[in-house]
Amino acid sequence: MLRKVGLFLRWLESAVLVALFLTLLLVAVAQVLLRNIGELSFGLSWGDELMSMAVLWITLVGAMIAVRENGHIRVDIADRILPPRWSKPTSIVANLCASVVCFVITIFATENVWLEYTQPSAAGIWVLPLWVLVAIFPFAFFVMGVRFALSIFVQPDE
Repeated sequence: MLRKVGLFLRWLESAVLVALFLTLLLVAVAQVLLRNIGELSFGLSWGDELMSMAVLWITLVGAMIAVRENGHIRVDIADRILPPRWSKPTSIVANLCASVVCFVITIFATENVWLEYTQPSAAGIWVLPLWVLVAIFPFAFFVMGVRFALSIFVQPDE
């Protein structure tokens, strides 16, 4: 059962990433065509904001997938300098530190989203308020923190 849930979540993350990328591509092409073709030369009033939010979401969903696949950026100087027997302890310390950093960012990002929710600004896209658009921050960093914490106990190939 847990394996099926895990596979579904992997599929969902990948589907969201593909959907965001396709949306970004379609809106960018529409912006270029509408601004440069024809006599009217108008663009989508919300297009630039949507594209910047799509880039933000693509980045954070991609970071979640990178942590899932153990393909994130890391400082591996300890692995290069220390003997192989120290590989496991240094990996545990690195993953623990990364998890703590992600959870701290989650706390501050949640506070910022709550502040935007309780004191909304005029920013947003269409009818979506800004707090909905930036809610990806606490969610993504929480997921990454959990994955880093789990990688202390479970190796990616297990």
